[in-house]
Amino acid sequence: MMMLYVLLGAMSVGSLMAMMTDPFSRLSIVRRPYVAEMKLNAIEAIDSNARLRVRTGLRYRVFGMAKNAFHILASRYSLRPRTGRGASVDRIIEEIYRLRFDPSKLLLISGDHFSSLFVRNLGVFYYPTLDTQLPATDDQWRDRQLVYLQTLAYALGVFDKTDDLATTIVPIGPWEATCVNFHSYPSDTLYGMLYALGALLGREPARAASYGEEQSVLGTREAAALLLDTYRGALIRHYLGYRRRVFDEDLGLIDPSVTMSGAKDIVKRESSFYDNVVFWKTTHLAMDLGLIPTDLNFLARLKSRILNTFWLDDDGHFLEDLSAEGTSRRLYSSDWLIVLATRFLDPESPDERHYFERSVDYIRAEGIAHPFAIKYQQERRSHRQFAVVRFAVPNYGGDSIWSFWGMEYIKTLLLLFRSTRLEGYLEEADRHIGHFEAAMRRDRGFPEVYDAQGDLLQTPLYRSVRMTGWVIGFDQVRAMRRALAGGSAQRTAA
Repeated sequence: MMMLYVLLGAMSVGSLMAMMTDPFSRLSIVRRPYVAEMKLNAIEAIDSNARLRVRTGLRYRVFGMAKNAFHILASRYSLRPRTGRGASVDRIIEEIYRLRFDPSKLLLISGDHFSSLFVRNLGVFYYPTLDTQLPATDDQWRDRQLVYLQTLAYALGVFDKTDDLATTIVPIGPWEATCVNFHSYPSDTLYGMLYALGALLGREPARAASYGEEQSVLGTREAAALLLDTYRGALIRHYLGYRRRVFDEDLGLIDPSVTMSGAKDIVKRESSFYDNVVFWKTTHLAMDLGLIPTDLNFLARLKSRILNTFWLDDDGHFLEDLSAEGTSRRLYSSDWLIVLATRFLDPESPDERHYFERSVDYIRAEGIAHPFAIKYQQERRSHRQFAVVRFAVPNYGGDSIWSFWGMEYIKTLLLLFRSTRLEGYLEEADRHIGHFEAAMRRDRGFPEVYDAQGDLLQTPLYRSVRMTGWVIGFDQVRAMRRALAGGSAQRTAA
């Protein structure tokens, strides 16, 4: 009986510590080390990153991982934010913006149980944050700039004090954090930071393609330039370490023997298409930001090698990875759509459009965007997932529908229509937009993930975030669609 009391007491203390170190809890003791304010379209910031302490001991990392598990379980069986019944799509978007893009909070996160910083968010799920062509109120635009800047500054302050990169930064005290990997060394953490710097400097457009007039003025350039200057040495060090660790200079691609975590971090892969494209873009950004010498020939050769290695012309899609199973079964994965955020490929380029057209044909034939866009793949493939994910959410990285990749697929359809005027692309885009709007009204939010039938994903151990800030991608999709509606070019039947 005494052991039971001790166990219950330890669990209670651990739960309290998890809540007190949750930056979004009313009980939180976590402080913001970098606080920015917007004054007359310019940023004024108080930088206390020097006070940050990164704890690397095993007990801190175990606590960091246990804390994330606690929040996932607590979120599954507790009430989480949702809009009022009968809310319109516009109202849902506005409420999510207020909830997630809040500069009074430490971080920009996906929502709910994701109270730690998955740094890839800056260059993947939240890459549209600083799109100056996306209509926004003055308050929305101010808040987006501030929270994005503060989140990047926090990540830079932490990794300035570490020897290596990690997928996730976990706050564990007022000025303390630890770094953990879910579930391997990250392919896209450095990319996320460099992309955010590029966007804050106005060098990355935060959109897949231009679609309208400028709506907002970027006010973050000076603050971002100061961050780049302050953390230049750490960024160079991390780029060189990242490249040494993951890139096979002889093969000219990501080393297949290195297991990496990217956006599809629940799956074990070997030199995936996603990881190679992200390495290309990370190197491109490092050159553009002056961290390493510019070598356009290297980038061109790398891009050509990636396309020659991963494009399956007989199948009409990109190969998921270079594992034995991946190559023998010619596996597909929807995170190939990272080519839009990175601008690795352009659906409106006559030389590159066929990659998108053929991929859309494959997706249609396999039902990967059914009932709406888009599943990671047409089958579950649970055996390729890490054990903890396979146990808790076996369809998470399989045949579930991911709203972010769905937005990237709809953008692809809209851009293909814009360049080809084939009506079938627009009709499919409109169908997916309609499905998402209906699901938003039904679920009273914008979920992160749906199950294969299009319902909010939930298992006994996991429930999808209901009101994720990824809705900014949907807002971007709607803006692109409105821009097309205002066009006068003649349409033809697909």
